Amino acid sequence: MWYVAVALTFLMAGGPGLAQEPSLTQVQAPEHNPVDCYCRAAGKMFPLGEKVCLRTAEGPRLAQCQMVLNVTSWAFSETPCLDS
Repeated sequence: MWYVAVALTFLMAGGPGLAQEPSLTQVQAPEHNPVDCYCRAAGKMFPLGEKVCLRTAEGPRLAQCQMVLNVTSWAFSETPCLDS
């Protein structure tokens, strides 16, 4: 059992040949600008707040681009719109 104590002492002391742990540094993420977020539909990009007519299973409906849990998403209304 003495060899376990020697091995532990060697490891705790950072014996020769052992790599030092890199120091951890905290990196600040850049500020997020919501102006850079867009919803996508029909191959186009739409800024937050824009309302467009999108096709759904219930037919064309008015939808607004919005943020939901930090992700852009379409909020569909019950308002039907003319399909052009």
